[in-house]
Amino acid sequence: MTSRSASAPPADEAPPASVGALARPGQWSRTFTSLAERDYAWYFGGNIAFFMAMQMNMILRGFLAYDLTGSAVALGIISVTTAFPMLFVAPIGGVVTDWFNKRTLLIGAQTIVALVNLGMTVLILMDLVQFWHLMVAAVGTAGTMSVVMPARQALAPQLVPQHKLMNAISLQMGGQNVTRIIGPALGAVLIAPFGVGVAYAVTVTLFFIGILCMIPLPSAGMSSREGNETPRDFRKDLGGGFQFVADSPLFRMLLMTALVMPLFAFPIMQLLPVFAADVFHNEDIGLGVLAAAGGVGGLVGSLIAANLDNVQAKGRIMLAGSLLMAVAMFSFALTPWLVAAALVLALGNVGQMLFMTTNNTVIQARVPEEYRGRVMSMLMMSFGLSPLGVLPVTIAADTIGVQAAVAMSMAVFIGLVILVFTLSSRLRDLRLAQFAEAELSPAQAARLVAEGTITREEAARRTGRSPVTSGS
Repeated sequence: MTSRSASAPPADEAPPASVGALARPGQWSRTFTSLAERDYAWYFGGNIAFFMAMQMNMILRGFLAYDLTGSAVALGIISVTTAFPMLFVAPIGGVVTDWFNKRTLLIGAQTIVALVNLGMTVLILMDLVQFWHLMVAAVGTAGTMSVVMPARQALAPQLVPQHKLMNAISLQMGGQNVTRIIGPALGAVLIAPFGVGVAYAVTVTLFFIGILCMIPLPSAGMSSREGNETPRDFRKDLGGGFQFVADSPLFRMLLMTALVMPLFAFPIMQLLPVFAADVFHNEDIGLGVLAAAGGVGGLVGSLIAANLDNVQAKGRIMLAGSLLMAVAMFSFALTPWLVAAALVLALGNVGQMLFMTTNNTVIQARVPEEYRGRVMSMLMMSFGLSPLGVLPVTIAADTIGVQAAVAMSMAVFIGLVILVFTLSSRLRDLRLAQFAEAELSPAQAARLVAEGTITREEAARRTGRSPVTSGS
């Protein structure tokens, strides 16, 4: 079997893929190819359970906050309480991810999340819950998520052979979009017949299922420090992650665009209740239709991205995705009909997912293993930055109307996309050479090395992954 050598062309220098590569016979039959890998299948199942619980948790937390206080402001307080720990704790989570075994870290961190929500379930069922309990639980969950997410994202490339990387990341994000569609609806449906306490208990069960799915994963090859006896220095490693990105124009640009995208996308999803009530005058059904359309669009975008691993022109995919999102969301803002609005909203989420999946894939493919957790934690900071984009758009919505506010925001975004891709040839012409097929995933190879079955040299040959240097 051939493998990609250390001398393979860097991400922004590989030759372009032919357009015909998109239409190869059997191309779409490869959509779920990563699930053939046993370790990844367990990881994927755990992802579904964990994010289903998180999506249910968000709707239940909002319902409970409003039920306890009768104030819409309480929803905003809970949202900010959840977001800001992710912004400030995420870099710390990245250092922890690079220090420790990712499998062990995920099991431990997810157990904390499950126990926090178990405590909330007990308080609700005993009719003792108060609003401050919700705030404490939100901070605890969000802070722990800042460790869970970098570790979870850094784990995926270890579980599949190198040529399945983009497919694995796409399926991971597609699965999250499935939970985004089903989770909130399931949480809302359970409240009326069973009560919010029982609904919380269901999320706890899902959290523990997510933990159980992590147990079959191999322990070998799950730490970037294996074999490295250098003493740990937290401040040096924390600063080293930011310095690594600062010294690499490629990573600097990829992370900057990944952080900016949610600033424009997140406010639209937060304003869907306003569109449903004030624009489409169908508050009950309209919100559900729009929310489902956004989730379906994200899922479709993920499945399309899962089949684009052979397309080397990643910069063109990101440009197409960001423009599709911007133009579709601009059209959504000005569309007076609910069905048409749902369709263009779905298209916008297709574009957003194409951009995010491709951006994530290039980062995962290029980042050196010892920095993977810290770099992925910087992507997590977008969850903390997202609420910052809501405030100016909501202020504008109250002043000039929600349609005009979102249309203006998307017009700015269209201009920003064109400007960035025009000025940055590095981003516009970014290419990632397709990895040659490899026999083993890094985790499989590490397990065989630990068992003494193969040597490290044999492992490197059979995975096709040599140490990667930073993009410049």
